[in-house]
Amino acid sequence: MKLVLRIFNIVIMALSLIATVVLFVTPAFSFNSNVSLDVSTFSQFVPDNEFTHDLDFVELLGTDTIQVRVKFSLDYGGVTKTMNGDHEIINNDILAKNVDEIIGIIHEPVDLITELAIRNFLKTVVTQEITFAVDDARNKYAAQYGEPESSTEEIMDEVGMNEAYFDNFSYVLYNSANSEGATTDSVETVLYEQIDSALAIAEDSGMVDTTSFSEAKKADLKEYFISVLGDMNLVEDDGYHIRPIGMISYYYMIDYLKGELDGKIPSSELAQKSGENIPDYSNRLLNEFIITMMPDTVYQVVGYICLGIFIGIFIFAIAWGLLFVITLLKTLTRKPWTVFGFWFWPLGSLQLFLGLGLTVFGKFILPKIDVLSNFKFPIQLPIKSIILAPRTFALIPSIIFLLVAVIAIVYFFFKRAVKHQVREEDYEDQFEDDEDDNEEEK
Repeated sequence: MKLVLRIFNIVIMALSLIATVVLFVTPAFSFNSNVSLDVSTFSQFVPDNEFTHDLDFVELLGTDTIQVRVKFSLDYGGVTKTMNGDHEIINNDILAKNVDEIIGIIHEPVDLITELAIRNFLKTVVTQEITFAVDDARNKYAAQYGEPESSTEEIMDEVGMNEAYFDNFSYVLYNSANSEGATTDSVETVLYEQIDSALAIAEDSGMVDTTSFSEAKKADLKEYFISVLGDMNLVEDDGYHIRPIGMISYYYMIDYLKGELDGKIPSSELAQKSGENIPDYSNRLLNEFIITMMPDTVYQVVGYICLGIFIGIFIFAIAWGLLFVITLLKTLTRKPWTVFGFWFWPLGSLQLFLGLGLTVFGKFILPKIDVLSNFKFPIQLPIKSIILAPRTFALIPSIIFLLVAVIAIVYFFFKRAVKHQVREEDYEDQFEDDEDDNEEEK
């Protein structure tokens, strides 16, 4: 029986040692979260003009939310550094390490919405200008031959200038503007070719005179088209080269962030640095924005949480350490049963709450609670809903605590048996001692 109890002791010591090590080597605190972003609020990142003002981004994307995953973790080293609430350390060791996730959150929908906005803008301009051109050609025909039977819209429908036609037209124009080395001249050439093609198609109706689309009309169209490209921030400062449309969301983000940060940080930090590309420039400003807009209370809360985690790790480590030492010492004696002290079960229950309990709460209960109505985000991000899945340093130790609790139940019966065995041994020893004393007296 004593051998069985000592084997149990070895298992308990092994579990205690694992729990102690895990407290220090696993993430002290982490979130695996799902964030639902409100699509409609992302319109703030796209320039507001006549072509984008009435855009319904929810309809364009086919959804009112975008789901993204965010992971955040803090290890033991990070806890020890940040528990005093130092702004610089928290900025460098927590925010800087995890800001990429936030950047990803913002850029993904902005990229989608920006592309949709530009495509829609190009389609609007193309539809508008071709309609004007066909209408002028129809009017010229009417002046020479009399009013045609069909309206401009009917003529366009008759020759196939429908929604699909203009979608394809804008797609060709978009690809031209998005090509490497694109300029206003190269985009203008494609635009002219497409309009010439459209007018040739319209002429097949026999009710338009396309000679009205003169060089003067082309010059006016070019000036107008370049101006609306400028309204969308698609033209470089030289007024000639087209910005890479694939990166235009970064330009929009930069313009937005510069407006938000103006007067809050030095102007030298707002400017693009030497050797800094556009994505890096945008991300740096976003990092500055997050740090600048973060209120002091956040740093205080982070400091208190880290201090609590730091104290908790050591208290729980001491509890497991005591169990290990006591079990080791008792294993070497003739009374090998260990002692689960008065301190072990309360602290173990607290571990169970902070570890397994918090994880279960975050996964099954917290999603049913409206987190946003009870928490105001320090940064005005377009967050519609959030599901948090928190995990702490106590998760694995709490599972180990459950294993130890199960072992303790079985252990109790063997412990009773061994205690009974020891009492019998003591009784036999005492009986033998009494007999020896009687013999000596005789």
